[in-house]
Amino acid sequence: MTAATFPVVRTTAENRAFVESALRPNETLSSFIEESVMERAQRRKEDEAFYARAIAASKRIDAGGKTYSHEEVMQMLRDMTEKKKRELALKAEANLKGA
Repeated sequence: MTAATFPVVRTTAENRAFVESALRPNETLSSFIEESVMERAQRRKEDEAFYARAIAASKRIDAGGKTYSHEEVMQMLRDMTEKKKRELALKAEANLKGA
């Protein structure tokens, strides 16, 4: 894979000093900028996927798809939580017996 660069970013001396003050030991300004850019791009991709799912859900509802009341959603979440708690309790119990 060949190396590539991001465009040069012009900023004020104050902004650069501020960012440099946030660097961790052994972290370079370049690595910080690259990590920041990649994290922001990932968030945008996640936002795009979220909006696409929302639009698809809206179209399904408009086409007569099933909807759920607030109470139904809350009950489903409570059921999921209780199921997970039971699974974790059984797993912990099994680990204690095996220890």
